[in-house]
Amino acid sequence: MAAKHRKWERGQSLLEFALLAPFLLLLLTGVVEIGRVIYYSVEVTNAATAGVQFGAQNPLTAKNIARMENSAMQDAGVSSMTATAVNGCTCDPGNGTSCTYPVVGQGSCTNEFSCPAGEQVVECVQVNTQATIEPLFHFPGLPASYQTSGKAVMRVRR
Repeated sequence: MAAKHRKWERGQSLLEFALLAPFLLLLLTGVVEIGRVIYYSVEVTNAATAGVQFGAQNPLTAKNIARMENSAMQDAGVSSMTATAVNGCTCDPGNGTSCTYPVVGQGSCTNEFSCPAGEQVVECVQVNTQATIEPLFHFPGLPASYQTSGKAVMRVRR
């Protein structure tokens, strides 16, 4: 036999929902904001990778700083993003010298750059990206904007 509800119990569920709804909405808004920040962080990092991939194609593209920066900007689709690219050269005496962050010998890759006999020229490109993310909703006590950055380094193909 089904239990009969008393008259005063009829609105209890509605009252509980009305009390919890603001907290649930606040939680949902926070999840959306965190998701946006993560999404834009990935976009900014991927943009740095796109710029460095353009520059690493060959020694000619490695010297085209403006195109590397433009490739990064076009990949991201984030309006507040900035990109800076550099290239650098060093010599590998045969111990497997690799590209590191920051790139060694920035701006040294000219036609006159050469290595001693028996050493190989190692040319590297680097792209740094940075963006400011404005939240959809501003909550007291939280920052008005978030900074995210990306960086990528790659050896130029020869």
